[in-house]
Amino acid sequence: MKELILGKSVKGIEIKGYFFGEENAFNKTLIVGGIHGVEPQSKEFCDLYVEEMKNLPFPDDAFVCVIPGINPDGLAAFTRGNANGVDLNRNFPSSTWKSSPVSGNNAYHPGSAPASEPETKIIVDLLKKYNIKKIIAIHTNHYIQFPNPPMINYDGDQSRELAEQMSVASHLPAHGDIGYPTPGSMGGYLGFDLKKISITIELDDSKKSPELYKKHSRLFEVAVLG
Repeated sequence: MKELILGKSVKGIEIKGYFFGEENAFNKTLIVGGIHGVEPQSKEFCDLYVEEMKNLPFPDDAFVCVIPGINPDGLAAFTRGNANGVDLNRNFPSSTWKSSPVSGNNAYHPGSAPASEPETKIIVDLLKKYNIKKIIAIHTNHYIQFPNPPMINYDGDQSRELAEQMSVASHLPAHGDIGYPTPGSMGGYLGFDLKKISITIELDDSKKSPELYKKHSRLFEVAVLG
């Protein structure tokens, strides 16, 4: 395992990435947690994976970067958005980005421009630098306005096969529609604009991280090797 500082948040907190495997491998996966600060289990779920894998052998034909907490300012303040009040999952430079928040709810504020936030830029830059093939975003179904059950959501037909394999491994249903509009989302940008394999995991917000990890952690193995 290699630990790198990928950049800093709005408030200057270092954002770390944990790298496993060989950089020249074709099968490259990015795993991101902590996008919304009100979903701390999403970061802790990734932390548990890093802790488990750091002393284990890793497949030679795979490369993974794990970012447990891409939004450290929001996690510290328990806010959905970052320190600028921007919902990072509405800030990606997708064809669907809109300058005003969905339904006028500032909890979904998209930022002043696509990829205006340093945290978003870290992910955009990593995709380019490493030519990432698959992106797995870890969330919980802590919602502001639009409720959704725990699930595996996928963006684009190219993402469906892996999502269904992860569904079998994790016992979470796979859906191609999360059920509400997500303009400027990471999943939409990756899956529909860049045509990458893009999967969003929505875990049960009412459960603690160790319980969630015990129940669903096999999804990591399937995601990395798929």
